[in-house]
Amino acid sequence: MKKILLFVLLASSFGVNAQFWTEKATGFATPDRTLYSISIVDANVIWAQEYDSKTLDFKVKGFTRSTDGGETWTAGTIDLNVAVPDDLGISSITAVSATTAWISVYPIVNSTSAGGIWKTTDGGTTWTKQTTAQFSNLVDSYANFVHFWDANNGIAGGDPESGGFEIYTTTDGGTNWTRVNGANIPNPDINGEYGYENIYAVSGDTIWFGTDRGRIYKSNDKGLTWNAYDSVYSTDFASDKFTFSDANKGILMIEGTQKIYNTTDGGATWNPIVTPDFYKSEIAYIPGTSTVIAGGAANPFGSSYSLDNGLNWTTIDSGVSHGVLAFLNDSFGFSAGFNTNSTTGGIFKFTGIPLKAPSFDLKKQILAYPNPTNGILHLDSEISTIKGAAVFDLLGRKVYSSNFTALNKVDLDLNPLQTGTYVLKVTSDSGKTETMKIMKN
Repeated sequence: MKKILLFVLLASSFGVNAQFWTEKATGFATPDRTLYSISIVDANVIWAQEYDSKTLDFKVKGFTRSTDGGETWTAGTIDLNVAVPDDLGISSITAVSATTAWISVYPIVNSTSAGGIWKTTDGGTTWTKQTTAQFSNLVDSYANFVHFWDANNGIAGGDPESGGFEIYTTTDGGTNWTRVNGANIPNPDINGEYGYENIYAVSGDTIWFGTDRGRIYKSNDKGLTWNAYDSVYSTDFASDKFTFSDANKGILMIEGTQKIYNTTDGGATWNPIVTPDFYKSEIAYIPGTSTVIAGGAANPFGSSYSLDNGLNWTTIDSGVSHGVLAFLNDSFGFSAGFNTNSTTGGIFKFTGIPLKAPSFDLKKQILAYPNPTNGILHLDSEISTIKGAAVFDLLGRKVYSSNFTALNKVDLDLNPLQTGTYVLKVTSDSGKTETMKIMKN
């Protein structure tokens, strides 16, 4: 008989911030600067866009770049070479090497210059507008994001113009951009639907962007054809965020609330997850995993992580602002912070989730067996007593629960459950909880 150990720890959280995040200096001379978007090229090269967190000034045009894995950063300015640069703002940055990057630029109010896409090939020293991504309508054209998969293939997305969303694709690095045929893009809402700056996600060839009507537009072919899905009632992606681990698995967070939803079909349908407790300004999957990181860039400040697609959360730190998030893999990523000066702060480097320290008494443990189970799952505890147990499916729905009067041994009758993988959450007499995956045959 195989037994799986399920430990009920004496402490519900542990100090991992020093291991999880390492603060680095972005190089911006002006204090209180943070980051609006982060583009990770590889384990060495990262670009990020400057943002004024104190005054929320969208006129700031700066970037910072690292070529040593985020250890050191060099800041630079972005000269758009237009008559009135303060009429334009920058909505996102994407890069493919230490020298080559693109930015999406939009008109602020009553702009005298059209926005569009600018490119650098010299590490940010000079930036040149790519005029074939026109965005030339001073009233309606509004470039929300630009993304490149490699040095040739890219997409630029904007608000509706001439009755349809203004989206361009390129296969030659932006020398030539072609507007996507409106017949390949679902029409915007007749009440004036629009998108938002930097509210998009990419996984492989799949890309999504969100609108003010709570719809998510999705393309599986790098932007050539699109579908539109309703997300959650009253969602407005001005503040709500979504993230995807792969082309199918994603999470939608309603900012400032305890509401979180997941999808397993690429955003076509969304299901509520059991109310979690985590920080709620930013959220990001580590690509290709079940690990999700969340950050609080507004009070309450802090960060959290989940190893089971948002079902359960562990606090990393509190009282520390964590803005926009970006991850390459499970040991490399970044969170935006605030700088004090050019040599202090501005970004946190992710160094991987440390294992829980084995600080528990081995006598204080719960055994859950057999796993997999054919129906009856036994829970045994030598010292800590069991107060409750609940089972959730992988969509976060509670499918079984039972309460006990502080027993050392209990049996869970899981016969009614269908064959599959579930998450078991056990509560001890002290109120502490721990979770594990179980299999029902």
